[in-house]
Amino acid sequence: MAVMHKFIWIGLLLLATLATGIWLGQLGKPLNPSLSGFHKLLALAWVVFAAIKIYHLARQTEPSAALFAVIAILGVSMIALIASGSVLTVPRLASATWMAVHSIATAIAVAAFAFTLRLFILSKQ
Repeated sequence: MAVMHKFIWIGLLLLATLATGIWLGQLGKPLNPSLSGFHKLLALAWVVFAAIKIYHLARQTEPSAALFAVIAILGVSMIALIASGSVLTVPRLASATWMAVHSIATAIAVAAFAFTLRLFILSKQ
């Protein structure tokens, strides 16, 4: 249960980031600067907090290839989210392609986060 407790805040930050991202997408163009800034801050908090917690938990568990592979996928998807989100905030560069990259990276990040949580829970049993 201790592992689950450590992931609750990460999950809440992820849900808040997803909610503000969906809300931002529903508002259309031009982007609301306040909501966009709030979304970026939530995303940054999620990335930093998740990285710190996952790093500390990974040091306490038995090394496994699956765990490190999922953590690597999560890290790459976070980088893709930051990069594509940055491009989407520039009106002349934003396109449907970048929005698709951002959406796919979001889905991969959510799935990788869920798999990471599951692998940590399994390693503690």
